[in-house]
Amino acid sequence: MLAGTGVSAATDNTRPEIVIYTEDYKPLYFPHEDGRIDGSVTRLVQSLADEAGISVQMHMRPFKRGLNAVESNANHCFMALWRTEAREPNFNWVGPLEIDGYGLFALKDSSIRLSSVEDSFGYATGAVGGWTSTNELQDAGHPNLVLVYEDKLNANMLKTGHTQLWLGGLISSPYVAAQEGVEIRKLLTLQTVELALACNPKTDVSLTDRLQAVLNSHLEKKPQSNPKRLTQ
Repeated sequence: MLAGTGVSAATDNTRPEIVIYTEDYKPLYFPHEDGRIDGSVTRLVQSLADEAGISVQMHMRPFKRGLNAVESNANHCFMALWRTEAREPNFNWVGPLEIDGYGLFALKDSSIRLSSVEDSFGYATGAVGGWTSTNELQDAGHPNLVLVYEDKLNANMLKTGHTQLWLGGLISSPYVAAQEGVEIRKLLTLQTVELALACNPKTDVSLTDRLQAVLNSHLEKKPQSNPKRLTQ
């Protein structure tokens, strides 16, 4: 078993290794109580590594801590980042692993209506510090962001009335809300974006090339009506 993950992998010491940091972003990657890391993208990345002949060591950390570790060390990758234009030159990428995005959510029975991001500025809006979505709204001048370090806190703040809106992932927010017993509805989609494995630029390019080649093979086998949804 992989240290700290519970994701199985070959233990052949001759295989090259990458270290992957990830965060709690259900249902794509998340920790079990026994320390194992699971999720649809976790399983996909492990299968890619197995086919590519690469060993993987995974660690679960808060977003900023994990990303800092990746930015500081060769052969370290973050699973996964939204592949934005601003981030593109900063990493070696393997993707897409999933198509995600972000938007604004409210309680199911909320009377709030939004037609633009500016319409949200008058409402206390929960958001995870450091996420691309949060950075975008900060740059747009949102004056009422309430920053947290973990996304499930946004569901609880919405439920208790501490916030009126939740800035979150299109895939993760409905899932997290259901787990926390909170009924939400999406008010506005702000962006759709690819999720990809983001590796330190000093990572051995042969490793990311091997992973990308295996991923491309998977993509070619998917139904053309939805070719990028590998984790269904």
